[in-house]
Amino acid sequence: MKIKILLLLLFIVNVVKAQITEKITIPSGVVYHYADDKTNEKAKKMLTESLTNTANNDLLGKNLIIGPTLWKRFKNIESLKTIPDSLIFHIDDMEIEGKMAKKLDDSKKIWNEFKKEVSGNYQIRKANEDELKYYWSTISFDIQEPLFILQTENHDYIINFLKEKLKLFWLDEFPNKNAYNNPIDNGTYTTDGAFKKYRNGNEVYMTDKGNKETKLEKVLFLSSEPEIQANSSVEDIQAVIEKTNRIFENLFKNSKKEGKIMVQFELGKKKNDIQYAVKDDLDLEIMKEFEKQVNEEKYPNSKKNTVKFQLIYKVNSYNDTE
Repeated sequence: MKIKILLLLLFIVNVVKAQITEKITIPSGVVYHYADDKTNEKAKKMLTESLTNTANNDLLGKNLIIGPTLWKRFKNIESLKTIPDSLIFHIDDMEIEGKMAKKLDDSKKIWNEFKKEVSGNYQIRKANEDELKYYWSTISFDIQEPLFILQTENHDYIINFLKEKLKLFWLDEFPNKNAYNNPIDNGTYTTDGAFKKYRNGNEVYMTDKGNKETKLEKVLFLSSEPEIQANSSVEDIQAVIEKTNRIFENLFKNSKKEGKIMVQFELGKKKNDIQYAVKDDLDLEIMKEFEKQVNEEKYPNSKKNTVKFQLIYKVNSYNDTE
């Protein structure tokens, strides 16, 4: 009897272990449902086999959605222009176009174009926090596994299956810009993830041209998040932004010319460095006074190491969309 009970307990433990799935960090506010390992592995196998065998389309059904970031590139592909149904995604208070296939033949067209991009080495993994936050911003339903990121050298694709049917229904790309060419110091800044954009204090994933107006367009941090946390504070950076905004709005609110201003702050322990760059037909006389007043202001120093960030202003101009 003891042997039977022991064997039964071992069987139960093994069953429980088989059902345990890889856990990931879920961002606050995101609703995420796990699938068991067996389901995820089956979907991953279908994905891998379809990528290596051009005739294998077992993972496809009639419906396949191309998310907004991938469609931004794919919409110019000639073979996909005949797919009739478009989608509008509401992201960061903007309307962004996507595409939806409603026929198996159209799903095959999309998948064939996708497979052309995936050549060489790739990795299939679960999504990280930033990728989940972006995907969550594009959808109006709970996230349900199987959900994978297919990572290549240049792209991180979002691939979501319907759990019950194991059919691919969502295909997109994480808007991953991890290099920035700084026109002020001519340096190239890179990050393992993506540079984060902020507007009105909130992180945004998509940008459109917006309105032609005069205001702070965005804040770009060139120091990493740990560096900022260790050497400055939200209050100090906000103080810099508010002081600079006040000067900018006072001087440029009635300007008739168009252009962009980049103000780069490098907060040091003993000394702060401020540099400027302009483009387009900006009023240089006003710009001269702007520099003078900004340079005369007192700004907080860093605690130890320097903290670098940029304020991008637009004057009678649209947003940069890249």
